[in-house]
Amino acid sequence: MGGCAVRECGPGDEAGARALIESYRYNDLRRYRLFSRERQAAYLLHKLAACRADGKVLVAERDGAVRALAAARPLSWDSSIFGVRMGHVPLFVHGEGASREDLAALRDALLDRCRADGYAHLNVRADADDFPLIHCLEAAGFFLTDTIVTYIFIPRRQELGHGKYLFKTRLYRPEDHDGVLRVAEEAYRGFIGRYHADPRLPRERCDRLYRLWAERILDAGIAERIIVAERKGKVVGFLGYRLKRDILDATGVKVVGGGLGGCLPEGFGAYVAILEEAMREGMRRYDMQDFETQLGNVNIVRVYQKLNFEYARARHTFHAWLD
Repeated sequence: MGGCAVRECGPGDEAGARALIESYRYNDLRRYRLFSRERQAAYLLHKLAACRADGKVLVAERDGAVRALAAARPLSWDSSIFGVRMGHVPLFVHGEGASREDLAALRDALLDRCRADGYAHLNVRADADDFPLIHCLEAAGFFLTDTIVTYIFIPRRQELGHGKYLFKTRLYRPEDHDGVLRVAEEAYRGFIGRYHADPRLPRERCDRLYRLWAERILDAGIAERIIVAERKGKVVGFLGYRLKRDILDATGVKVVGGGLGGCLPEGFGAYVAILEEAMREGMRRYDMQDFETQLGNVNIVRVYQKLNFEYARARHTFHAWLD
């Protein structure tokens, strides 16, 4: 048997990359019940095309077959906040025939390319079941910074839960702008997410990131909808979410989620009302809604359960400093 060769992905690798992706065990959408195996593969192939457009894609080949592929892309917004060149690895796909040596060779080659391109920091999300990748990352000095759990709701198949709430919820209005920013600033001060868990990232910039993220949601038009909760005329909570264009473009399925939300201490309990409002508001316009939180965020997990969301996946986030 021959050794592993790692090189940039080229036009001649399309068939091998497709076969690898179609057989990949840890596809992000594998537990999303609206997605056939064909749609799951289409989503990763769409990701691959985007990575080839503005990033680096490498393949590991052995015995004439593509055993694994990995890609890195820049994170311009994160880089502007922290003042170092940051990137992420949106794809690290490996097949049943890939050995530990194949994965290590691919990982090391990707890290070398990223260093050559001036990256100082990388993050990777690995499926919680993908132990070969997890062990591969840890062996190179990647360290765990959070675990994200995803819950889904399918309007045509699930019945939305309901509760009694003390807060009025409604769509965002321009006069709510400063109130939403205040909530984002206060709700995430000292929050332990993947940025705060990275010991080399300045905590004041980690705190500031969430206010800047809220500004993008309000001012840059990246949110599909913004829901606010108010009490006695004061904004005490919000949620901004988006249509996941990459999934729509790849599969034709309208999935909404992501974004950012939070509540002030006096708005405790408002988030479940905000989420229910968001679900009902989008019930007839989307095929599926998905939302994520940290594994340890028990209060939000209970909110998802209260609303009859269905658990879909868990992914670990790893960071690495390349210097």
